[in-house]
Amino acid sequence: MTSPHTIARSAFIAGAAALAALPHAAFAAAGDPAVIRAGTIPADVSAVITYANDLGYFKDAGLDVEISLFQSGPVIAPAVIGGTLDVGAANIASIAAARERGLLLKFFAPASIATPTTMTDPVMVKKDSPLKTVADLNGKTVAIVAMKTMQHAAFLLWVDKHGGDSKSIKLIEIPFPEMIGALDSGRVDAAIPSEPFTSQGLAANRVLGSVYASMPATILVFGFFATDTWLNAHPDLAVKFAGAIRKAAVWANAHPKESAVMLTKFTKLDPQVAASMGRAVYATSLEPAQLQPVLDNAVRYGMLDKPLDANELIWKPPAGMH
Repeated sequence: MTSPHTIARSAFIAGAAALAALPHAAFAAAGDPAVIRAGTIPADVSAVITYANDLGYFKDAGLDVEISLFQSGPVIAPAVIGGTLDVGAANIASIAAARERGLLLKFFAPASIATPTTMTDPVMVKKDSPLKTVADLNGKTVAIVAMKTMQHAAFLLWVDKHGGDSKSIKLIEIPFPEMIGALDSGRVDAAIPSEPFTSQGLAANRVLGSVYASMPATILVFGFFATDTWLNAHPDLAVKFAGAIRKAAVWANAHPKESAVMLTKFTKLDPQVAASMGRAVYATSLEPAQLQPVLDNAVRYGMLDKPLDANELIWKPPAGMH
């Protein structure tokens, strides 16, 4: 398990290997779309960026967004910090921890939100598993996509609020696409997937509960971020990008069937699974009240050293620019 004050060396090594294969963005000539290099994961929580691209919303805004996929989030932030990517997608707690370490990153567009009834990120066990209650997880091994994330902190809260002992549980990092396989093979006792991998795993597994069940009201799960330097140097591009994301969020929330078809291209998902799975809901604005509970819970579980005001994580466009 990595300290909240360091980025795992393995993440940087994996990131370097992945980034070496990324195309270098060309400088836009006058009149050409402005190029933005973006990194995300192949999951529904951030798929709104692909909808904005496929629907032409970025193009309409004068942007050429080059999207690169990563198997998990920890390699995306180093790429943004290093300048190989302009924009990244990440969960709230990870970027808060990075900012606490002095890495100046801010969110400027939202992605998915969750409520206590959201079932996109459940705790899953095999159908024939002897684990029946949250307390049964005590002393067991659970797969999670990354440590020190909002999903991690939400899971710990869920365990402690439902009669378990979060300190007794061993968590290991496994990318979402490999998580169900690890559960099926018995490598782990339980797993915390996210859609579309949640629905893919339901055939041979069952759900104990949602990691969000103990979180209050509505929280922001994922968002799009950049460095303070990039945002201050390109406020026009940030505003255009956020506007296209907002437009795509409104569309996706109203068109789950159509977006499911797009999701199959993004995630290589079986169309039948995509049509029936639980879907992410996307925010249309960055609201501090939706980030604050996530930050407070991260402090509770030692992922942040001290309380952080959500406003410090949100970039504000210059006056008159919306």
